[in-house]
Amino acid sequence: MRAEDQADSNSMEMMDRVIVRTMREDDLDAVVAIDATSTGHRRPHYFKRMLERTVKEADFQISLVAEVDGVVAGCVIATLFYGEYGVLEPAASIDAVGVLQEYRRQHVARALVRQLRLNLSALRIETLRTEVRWDDFELLRFLKSEGFAPGTRLCLERSIDPTNPES
Repeated sequence: MRAEDQADSNSMEMMDRVIVRTMREDDLDAVVAIDATSTGHRRPHYFKRMLERTVKEADFQISLVAEVDGVVAGCVIATLFYGEYGVLEPAASIDAVGVLQEYRRQHVARALVRQLRLNLSALRIETLRTEVRWDDFELLRFLKSEGFAPGTRLCLERSIDPTNPES
């Protein structure tokens, strides 16, 4: 067996251990812990709102978790758009993606993004977007391996001084 074929076989075996399912409300603590691993900050209120949106507005939100041996090891949350921001085609945006440190490089994120793409394809979503910190090289490398590239749209931002909004 060629080394490439062996690597592909090992990858498939590792992915077979990953179970991807729809996020549930009782996943909140695990999702907050996963996000804190990536960002260094705990954001329980943000993810509580996201989970509430997932349950109440399932038509506009796809939220998935990945389990490995019964442990919630990763998550992805995406929002669906049908013509917002002057974009004509249906699109989705990844709002959050993360994997616990001890499960990285075990194809957890790959399994999550694969399932997300399958779900989006079934909904006839044509484009998947996300934003990444320019210096998050690990995430950029992963997204590139998943076929992401710089888009044609440019994200702009401006700082606002709350003490002097006119400046």
